[in-house]
Amino acid sequence: IETLAKGVTLYLGDCREILPTLGKVDAVVTDPPFNAGKSFANDKMGSFEWENFCVEVAGAINYLNPINVLIEVGKNDTGMRNAFDVLMTYRWAIALNYTNAMRQGAVGYSNFGLVLWYGDKCFRRFMDRIDCALHSTIDEFSHPSPKEIGHYKSLIQMFSPEGGVICDPFMGSGTTGVAAVKLGRKFIGIEIDEGYFNIACRRISEALKQPDLFITRPKPEKQQAFL
Repeated sequence: IETLAKGVTLYLGDCREILPTLGKVDAVVTDPPFNAGKSFANDKMGSFEWENFCVEVAGAINYLNPINVLIEVGKNDTGMRNAFDVLMTYRWAIALNYTNAMRQGAVGYSNFGLVLWYGDKCFRRFMDRIDCALHSTIDEFSHPSPKEIGHYKSLIQMFSPEGGVICDPFMGSGTTGVAAVKLGRKFIGIEIDEGYFNIACRRISEALKQPDLFITRPKPEKQQAFL
């Protein structure tokens, strides 16, 4: 467990075990793995095993009682959606439009990402398509499916209140966390891969030092003196 600032905590471990211990959050914003059977993704599961995995993840997230859940999915990712359809109210699909051609080599991507919205409330003007130029590269953080900070900032602004708590149970290299702390939100991230966990710790720590203008950033964790 790494506490990077007050309200910014990262966990190394399996989200299915950690999520039920956390308490309520305002929004879950995440990009789960997909059952691709490639070296860059989770090992290929059988259909029954994958279905159980998705149900366990959805059930664990449900413990958080979030106002909104936003899940980025691939076009064939039906397992995760089917699991959430049972537990939560599906609202809409939001397209993430990458406005340049820098995604070559990224796994499973065209120029669009697709985010499913489950929940009750939008806190900003709703958009069903978010345009954003891609700034990060797949080599920059050694992650095969990088996310664009601008996209995730837009999602967080739309679907969480100011100062709210954002959770990403599949944190990867930490893009959701970077977007959250730049907007002054609290953040809980979970990642099972130690390499990506360490990258996320570094990226989010740097983001805490460089908040957006006019945004109140999370305060550094107080150091307790030993008596």
